[in-house]
Amino acid sequence: MAHAPRKMCTRISRGYSARPVFVSSRRRVPDAGRRTGAQMSGSRAMPPRRGRTAFLYVLLCSALAACGDAPAPGGMPPPEVGTLDVRPTSLALPLEYPAQLRGVREIEVRARVSGILLERLYREGSRVREGDLLFRIDPAPFRAEVARSRAELEVQRANLQQAQREHDRILSLYEQKLVSLRDRDAAIAAFESAKAAVAAAEAALRRAELDLSYTEVRAPIGGLTSREARSEGSLVVAGTDSSLLTRIVQTDRLYVEFAVPEREAASLRAALEGPEGDSIRVHLTDAQGTTIGGAARIEFIAPDVGDDTGTVAVRAVLENPDGKLLPGQVVRARVEGVTLPGSFVIPKRAVMHGMQGAFVWVVDAENKVAPRPVRLGITSGNDVAVLEGLEAGERIVVDGILKVQPGAPVTPVPIGQAADGAAALATSDGSS
Repeated sequence: MAHAPRKMCTRISRGYSARPVFVSSRRRVPDAGRRTGAQMSGSRAMPPRRGRTAFLYVLLCSALAACGDAPAPGGMPPPEVGTLDVRPTSLALPLEYPAQLRGVREIEVRARVSGILLERLYREGSRVREGDLLFRIDPAPFRAEVARSRAELEVQRANLQQAQREHDRILSLYEQKLVSLRDRDAAIAAFESAKAAVAAAEAALRRAELDLSYTEVRAPIGGLTSREARSEGSLVVAGTDSSLLTRIVQTDRLYVEFAVPEREAASLRAALEGPEGDSIRVHLTDAQGTTIGGAARIEFIAPDVGDDTGTVAVRAVLENPDGKLLPGQVVRARVEGVTLPGSFVIPKRAVMHGMQGAFVWVVDAENKVAPRPVRLGITSGNDVAVLEGLEAGERIVVDGILKVQPGAPVTPVPIGQAADGAAALATSDGSS
């Protein structure tokens, strides 16, 4: 006789072995011909169908209850996590900006007298020293002016001598009361005028000689020259645009100019005015990230914020004795030595991000963890500053973050003391 399949569930209780409980899905109906008198009398007390149905219902409920979850044979210890005690510290600010190099002195070489440009005496783009002869303007008219001024000076000196003799004679006669007061005053005035005329002639001669010297255009500073603005044979007129001859840029000292956001400019200014100001330096890198040149010193921070950019102009001075760096070159300026004091600095791997923003896991006095929202500041390497959300002395989970649950206990292992603990945790759960 074929029987219907039976369902089996396992009852598990602490300290006992698993024991199967069978529940029949088919109800056997006894043969009416085999009923005894006792059975018939029992059936009168309880109808057969209702009695068996109630029995099966109780048995089924007991079996289902036995199939429920049961506690594990033994409790697991709280997971070990690497923790860090939060303490105020100083965070090195990673200040890096695009910058451009400028010559400390960039000047225009102009003709100071008008005339014909006779010759250029330097090679365009070459390096010149202060005082080197660059151009020569036709000196002939200026030499003639010098000669005329000298002759005029001699005339005025002769007039002065005559006026002095006349002055002395009239004063002697006046003392003898042989000439009038008017004659004496006239002699004195003529003598003073003659002296003034000599002084004017001397000044005119000096000016003529100065103009003659200006026909030789010399380098006012040392540096690199640009192309000539006027070719030989051109007429240059002093005081006009045509007086521009070339440009020279000083290269042994350069300005490093860059713009800083307003907030960072305030921190930079405070650091320069503080005790660490002398240690602040600016290092330069090229487009490939290679450090170039020496260390520059910040000498100027603008007192205002640019209207168009919303940034503050900053300038540093860089010594460039070998001339390898050139004005106009674009570099990256990295400011080192500026710190943010009194910050809560934690490893970036301790920070999680959810729908509500950044948070960390905080361990309380009972070694239970809870999420804590935080407001982050700037980052420096593998660390990040926490502006809000933490208090000094609190413990946060750094390693083993994947093992924690809200409100669950943990076994804290300070990462500063764990030789094998925190490092192993960071490796095992991949949270670092």
